[in-house]
Amino acid sequence: MRSLSTVTDGLRGTPGPDWSERDLLAVLTAFTPADERAVLVGHDGRAGSRELAHLAADSLAHRGVRCVLATGPAPTPALGRLVHEDPDLRAAVVMTASHNPPGCFGVKLRDEHGHGRKAGESTAPGDIALDIPRHPHRTLDVLEPYTRAVGRPLVDAAALFDGALIVDAAHGAVGELAGRLPELMFSRARPLPFFAGQTPDPTLRPQADACADRALRAAGEPGGGVVAMVDGDGDRLVLYTRRSRTVGSAEQAAILLRAGLPVRRLITTDVAPLMISRVADETDREVAVTRTEVGFQHVLAAWRSDRAAVLGLEPNGALVWSGTTGDGYFERDSLAALSLLLRTFPGCEAVDDAVAELRRLHPYRQFTRALRRPADEVLSDVRALLPGWRRDRCGRADATAVFEDGRYGRVAVRPSATEPCTRLYVETDPETADRLLTGLRG
Repeated sequence: MRSLSTVTDGLRGTPGPDWSERDLLAVLTAFTPADERAVLVGHDGRAGSRELAHLAADSLAHRGVRCVLATGPAPTPALGRLVHEDPDLRAAVVMTASHNPPGCFGVKLRDEHGHGRKAGESTAPGDIALDIPRHPHRTLDVLEPYTRAVGRPLVDAAALFDGALIVDAAHGAVGELAGRLPELMFSRARPLPFFAGQTPDPTLRPQADACADRALRAAGEPGGGVVAMVDGDGDRLVLYTRRSRTVGSAEQAAILLRAGLPVRRLITTDVAPLMISRVADETDREVAVTRTEVGFQHVLAAWRSDRAAVLGLEPNGALVWSGTTGDGYFERDSLAALSLLLRTFPGCEAVDDAVAELRRLHPYRQFTRALRRPADEVLSDVRALLPGWRRDRCGRADATAVFEDGRYGRVAVRPSATEPCTRLYVETDPETADRLLTGLRG
């Protein structure tokens, strides 16, 4: 399995004879000796990531590129933010497979603004050298500036929050902050090389629900706590409470809009639920909605045209607000998004009440399925199972097909860019959803 550089900000897959260190290092050929600024090289806590980060730094140094090595595991947002703020850094390379299963590996790239950049060719050229000498590199504590910029504001917001807050780090890189932010409660804080055998993806149900439920019991908060669940490298966020259960990024964005967050524009993707567009239309102020192709770099590209008071949303867990001036760091960051939510809603009851009212007004929650079938076959079946629904094409090369019933129903179909499957995004009444899934299984 390998992600495509046209969709993501890096590469990821399962190492083996046909995809190994050479392929990971091939993306580094995009970096050439340019000026005195250094490339920051970091990693998460995944098995082998530290060794590969050192190999990447040595490979860059071998070609004349000055490098700075992170002293330990760090969330991807911490590395991107540091590049954004430090004029002596011109890019970052992060050895991480993010939310992918244990055993996968990958690399993410950040440009001089700290934003994701394309990885280029995913096939290693023949001249990638592996037997290179070790080089001395300057090291940098990446977590120290991130703790000041993001961690301390989160502590301040949590102190004013009525109810328990538990950060579930999923044994990923966010867990490294537990010792620096002792005021916060953490669950699964110790980074583990293989994530205790579980995929560090907070959008996976019911695995994530069970972990959040255990975190509430362990903290002695059976009913009044909020669990903030992040992924392996710290850019995705899902909330969990006993009353609301799972609150994904689309619902987070919706309750922020309904609460009056100063937003002039919502940027989201083609597969985002119809609910979020309806909520934007229902606000008592002008909120323009821009839909882009799937992938946060498309959200980012749309943001560049008009940066102030923008809410960026990926329905798979990413949420970011630009602020009213638009001059901050606009990137996916689970802890920054959590601070925004805590500042907006003063306690657990306020969160649950906001979610309950949202679901009363918009009762059809979106869910996703991955089908191990070609997209054309799935599209043909969906068309037959949803007679009378309007069908549109959108996205790059019309890759995403959207079916709408003209009221509250929306179904999106798109081929996955990272796995051999077709993704289905369903938002409709239970009877129609059941008919659709039963027919597709057949």
